Amino acid sequence: MLVFIDESGHPRPKDSTKRPVLISACIRETDVKRITHDIYKIKMDLYGKQDEIKSTDLIRRQTITKNRTINKEYVDRLIDLVENYDINVFAVIMERPDFEPYIEDGILPKQYFYLLKRIELFCRTHNYPMALVIFDEKNEADDKKISIAFNNFLYKSALGKTFEKILEVPLFVSSGITPGVQLADIMAGIIRHYYENELDKREPVDEFEKWICRLYNIIKRKTENLKDPFKGFVEYGFFIMNKTTFPKSPDDIDRAT
Repeated sequence: MLVFIDESGHPRPKDSTKRPVLISACIRETDVKRITHDIYKIKMDLYGKQDEIKSTDLIRRQTITKNRTINKEYVDRLIDLVENYDINVFAVIMERPDFEPYIEDGILPKQYFYLLKRIELFCRTHNYPMALVIFDEKNEADDKKISIAFNNFLYKSALGKTFEKILEVPLFVSSGITPGVQLADIMAGIIRHYYENELDKREPVDEFEKWICRLYNIIKRKTENLKDPFKGFVEYGFFIMNKTTFPKSPDDIDRAT
């Protein structure tokens, strides 16, 4: 199984996003070629080219106005793919911290730990042999940090050593040419807007919010809650991460995970 990971927003006090999201789109190897073909065809039908289109340019109120109908159709057709293929989605929806989280080189940020745990449990529950994790590349320095922290987690942490399904070879790819990352990017943007507009607490009041709710509900149906066999409690497929969970100092880092 291929697991494409992307994020929308960053958990920092000055970031413009109030509810940053880290997401994984789990796709079977046998479906990758067909999904790639379908996304290629959608782009050619609507835009006549294969340029990357980021969720920040698509998931906004202007998208549903008359002069942006192509962008709306593009998003709708991508989410139709998510609905119609055997794709599974897990997400960490973060509360933006009002302090700068402490980040230690070589230690995986907490939100990645939560996401990887769900991927591992999913593979165990459904007897998938292995999961290859694929990240949206950023820059050489940041990608190297994540790669080192990823392997440290699997090889050195008490919890990571119990993981049997996640391959210790993370890949970093360009979202511009990798449809799996493009799907993850669009879904992360939709989930972020859903929670930033507090649509989990109230009914939508305009066409944009109704659109976001419809797309979100399709995505939400592609996740599942998983039982932790070690501790016995449920790990929710869409996990809400409170801002108090972020470490403030080295003393707050749980090196067992």
